[in-house]
Amino acid sequence: MTVREDQGVFECMQQMRINGIRRMPVLDLKGGLVGIISLDDLIQLLAEEMSELAKVIVREQARETVLRR
Repeated sequence: MTVREDQGVFECMQQMRINGIRRMPVLDLKGGLVGIISLDDLIQLLAEEMSELAKVIVREQARETVLRR
């Protein structure tokens, strides 16, 4: 199993889940190897994105509180 570099994170996770694998080679559009993606890499990426979303929520809640006064 491989994943193309232009595929999204969700597609990659789906392939990993369906095939029961933790790592996949990442290929460019010509079929050349550009790297290897692991489940740990994806979890770290998603954790960072969730952290950024949480910061936005906190900032917006504070902003809304100020605007209501």
